[in-house]
Amino acid sequence: MVKTLEPCPKLFLLAKTMFKDAWTAPLGQAKDVTCSVKHQITEVEKQIEGLLGRIMQASNDAVIDAYEDKIGELEKTKVRLTDSLAYQAPPQGRFEEMLELSLKFLPSPWKLWESGQPELCRTLLRLAFTEGFSYHRIEGAITPKISMPFKALGVLGGGDFRDGAVRED
Repeated sequence: MVKTLEPCPKLFLLAKTMFKDAWTAPLGQAKDVTCSVKHQITEVEKQIEGLLGRIMQASNDAVIDAYEDKIGELEKTKVRLTDSLAYQAPPQGRFEEMLELSLKFLPSPWKLWESGQPELCRTLLRLAFTEGFSYHRIEGAITPKISMPFKALGVLGGGDFRDGAVRED
């Protein structure tokens, strides 16, 4: 049963590429948002400088107070934007480091099973199947439902995992 979960090498490379694309997409978005926020901060700073220049030229106390209030609002906006930059930081670590174990596990679950270590075998069963195995005394093991990563790799590879059983078309 575990051997049927192994995708062909080409299919696994395709899945790895898809994972990598999914990993890098948010990084690009975070860079775009960071660039936009930095541009907004620059614009706010320019507005503050412009208002400070006007304050220097103003002689009316009411006008000066209005400029000071506007500068206070702009300073708060600048602080909010600066704080939002901290939340735009991309996740630390490289793709390979973060998904290394998964990338080793998905193409060869049989190697994990062959190790014979009970902890690893239990982990494999929990990761590869969504339900426990059933056993029929005449037909043998009845396949449980396959987990999403293996189901996706099977469907992409032309396999059919309906009702947990592997069927080739």
